[in-house]
Formats: sequence, C-alpha cells, structure tokens
Amino acid sequence: MRLFIAVNLPESWKDTLAKPREAIEWLGRGVKWVEPRGMHLTLKFLGEVEEGLLEEIEAGIDRAAEGIRPFEMRISGTGVFPNRKRPRVYWAGIQAPSPLLVLQSTLEKEMEALGFEPEEREFKPHLTLARIKEPRGKERMTDAVLSFRLDGEPMVVDRVSLMRSHLSSAGARYEELYSRSLDATRNDTTSNSHT
Repeated sequence: MRLFIAVNLPESWKDTLAKPREAIEWLGRGVKWVEPRGMHLTLKFLGEVEEGLLEEIEAGIDRAAEGIRPFEMRISGTGVFPNRKRPRVYWAGIQAPSPLLVLQSTLEKEMEALGFEPEEREFKPHLTLARIKEPRGKERMTDAVLSFRLDGEPMVVDRVSLMRSHLSSAGARYEELYSRSLDATRNDTTSNSHT
C-alpha cells in the first residue's frame, strides 16, 4: 500500500486552489496542473507499506496528535521551485502556525522510530498547483504565476489522516484509512478500512 499522512482540505479551499488554473491556463503545453479535488497537505510521505504495520502507524499518529488542539492555517502566497529561472513546480504556500510545525516534527520522529526514512529537507508547508516541464516563454509564465494573488478563508485543522494512494492511468485516487482528532480533550479516532 502506498501511504502518506496528511491534512485533508475543505471544499472551499479546493475551489480557491482551482482559480490560478482558470486564470492562466493559457500557459498551455508544458504545464501539468494538479486536480484541486485531490489536493491535501502532506505531513509525511511513507511510500509502500505492508498492511502489518498499519496499527503501529496509527498508534504513532495518535501519539503525535496528543496535546495538539485544533488550529487555523491559511494560504500564504505562491512561488516556484527551485527558482524563477528554472521553474519546475508552481505552489501555494501555507502559513505555518506553530502547532502545524510541532505536529509534523513529531510525526517525523514517530515514523522514524518505525523504520521510515527521515525527510532530509526542512518542512515547508505548500500545495503543488502545477508541475512545469518545458513551457514556452518561461519568463512570461513565471511572471504570470507569481503575480496571481491567491487568497482564501482560513481553515480549521482538527484532524490528521492516514491516506492511501491508488495509482492508475486515470490518475491518483485517495482513500482515508485512519483519522485522528486533534482535540486534546477527547480521544476520537476513526478507522474505515481494516476493522
């Protein structure tokens, strides 16, 4: 199973994240837009995982979520990786409140204890809007994507989810296997795949 741990996004955010494509789809070939309905904020990519590890992963998620109350996060600007001269990824930034950084860091440690490789790069919360191959007029494209203002309502993060990717020629489909509430006052968990 191909798994990752993420914050799932509300429909209102997905509508907001569709706006850049609607406005600058004229970029045409060389730019592959990500379908907003499948977007999520990945906190830890696990990769291929055997089913026997699921309970341990869920327990690690529970431990990481302990003591973290629901918090707000918001979209904060756009950018390109790695730089303006060689844009490969167009992204929307996420304002990183302290609880989000604590949650991600603790998840990283919990998963490392289970044998998953730690992420070497610093966590920079973002949502990939498009992947860029060889678009025509690269400078014009970069100016267009970076000048597009992306604003939306803040969202309340109150759960963290273990997600499974189903890959096919039609694209990726995502299934929530487990969800843990961030409300520190109660222990509310759901599991919907391996009961």
